[in-house]
Amino acid sequence: MANIKVMNRVTKQELEQLYLTELKSTREIAIKYSCDKTTILDLLRKYKIPVRNKGGGGKKHVLFIEINGVQVESKECTGCKMVKPLTEYDIGTKGAGGRQPKCRLCRRSYYSENKIAILKKARAYYYKNKSQITLKRSLNYYTNKDRLLAIRREEYYLNREERQQKARKYYAFRKSIVTAKERLKRKLNPEKYRAKERERYPRRKEQRKHYHKTYYQNNQLAIKLNVKRRKTKVRELPFQLTVQNWLDIQERFGQECALSPHRKDLTMEHFIPVSWGHGGTYRGNVYPVHCRINRSKSATNPFVWAERSDVKNLIDLQKWNRLVMILAQENNLKVDEFRRFVDWCESNKRTVEQIKSDPRTSLEIWKSSSPYILNNDDIIEDF
Repeated sequence: MANIKVMNRVTKQELEQLYLTELKSTREIAIKYSCDKTTILDLLRKYKIPVRNKGGGGKKHVLFIEINGVQVESKECTGCKMVKPLTEYDIGTKGAGGRQPKCRLCRRSYYSENKIAILKKARAYYYKNKSQITLKRSLNYYTNKDRLLAIRREEYYLNREERQQKARKYYAFRKSIVTAKERLKRKLNPEKYRAKERERYPRRKEQRKHYHKTYYQNNQLAIKLNVKRRKTKVRELPFQLTVQNWLDIQERFGQECALSPHRKDLTMEHFIPVSWGHGGTYRGNVYPVHCRINRSKSATNPFVWAERSDVKNLIDLQKWNRLVMILAQENNLKVDEFRRFVDWCESNKRTVEQIKSDPRTSLEIWKSSSPYILNNDDIIEDF
């Protein structure tokens, strides 16, 4: 039976007003009169008030409020109890007006407070019903493909900058994982990707042409270094040169050829040719030189090459001596030691297989096989 004290406080008219007109739930009414829900249900039966369909207070009615002189559809949020326009609610079938019962702010607040529990529950449900969910999503996608793609496209262009910023941030943190996944996809589906490229190429031909031209103009030095990196890595030799390193080297030689007065048509030259299987691309083995001088030297021993009569007309001997001194210092060697090191590299050329079998640098191998041991910049002769 209903609590007599509550009955004395709640009349039939008040209960009908709260329950049928204002659509308050039995729980809300019980809280108002400081009693339990069962007492309110007993009162409903006693007053012969028809019980509403299951669902507590039922859906809130859509109201019209005036905003800036315009009548706007709105409803009361079941969370904060404030009347807000329908645009403040997410789309859903649970509430009136085809919107969620709670406004976005309330839903966001609830999610932030219960994030871990919600994710845990969602994850458990997903793995329990994974096959059914996957099938349902696939059917929904292929049934409504055009409509869904149009919605996604529209959403993307409305939030393009934000999407691109998020994508760049995601890629920066997961670059290696994303790259590995993409490579695996291409490896498993080569024909699919080739077909896509063939389809896209005619549509984006001019765009790609403009992009490549602009990229080359803005990144010429980086592109040239990438070519050098590839050639060096093919021979399994070390590549330890950044764009800034190369700019510093050029600045050291006054933005001109290291062996002549030329300031144009400069190329990167390896003092110890990489074709010998020694050296590599690093500060102590590269320098800027005119393209004609580069072609003349080719894979010759630089000290032998510099003594040729035809070469003496091409290079400045003072600059040559300065270059040798600089490279010797970069390798922590004296000039005569540096020459012996270069001669040793020529006499002990290595294949790619030999380089792979011994990962040490050429300088380390030479020092270990040389009768000279460096100690505090002094040379101690063992033999």
